[in-house]
Amino acid sequence: MSDSPSKRATSRTPASQIRTSLVAAGRRILEDSGESGLTIRAVASAAGVAPMGVYNHFDGKEGLLNAVVTDGFREFATIIDASDDDAAQRLANSGRGYRRFALANPTLYSLMFARDCHPETEIAGNAFEVLTETIRYGQTGGIIRDGDPYSIALQVWSCVHGAMSLELGAGLPDVVEAGANFENVIELIARGLAKD
Repeated sequence: MSDSPSKRATSRTPASQIRTSLVAAGRRILEDSGESGLTIRAVASAAGVAPMGVYNHFDGKEGLLNAVVTDGFREFATIIDASDDDAAQRLANSGRGYRRFALANPTLYSLMFARDCHPETEIAGNAFEVLTETIRYGQTGGIIRDGDPYSIALQVWSCVHGAMSLELGAGLPDVVEAGANFENVIELIARGLAKD
């Protein structure tokens, strides 16, 4: 005996859950197989949906990739949002969170800053706003020099992004320990931002 139409309709997976499953599958595949492994079929199979589901929710691979990158920025903002009361520790731990995210998601991290990917502007911008708030907190706490917090945040971001790009791209000399180098970068940033 087959299910009645009303019973079948109530057992459908909600669209938001399918979308979430597809993004999660996309992230796993991206880190396991790289960008070339991120195919409609692979993601649909890993999420347990028909390939048409990817087109229905993301309008194809490009839309899926942008959704995956957007999801990366959402997580990234949470990880760099340190909440230490001490302003110096907050800045340092925000930087450490930056590195932790990049090491855990190297392929995604790289794509988040690629010209070909287009994350949702508001979500990607929120990550920068988190860092800007950390700068403002440091200015209020007296450990960061006065100045435009957006400009200072961009300088800090440039430093930590450069350090991670070298580390992930195997650009550091063999004699350099990556973790120690990153801690030195954090100290360099703190000294450079200190009030006179």
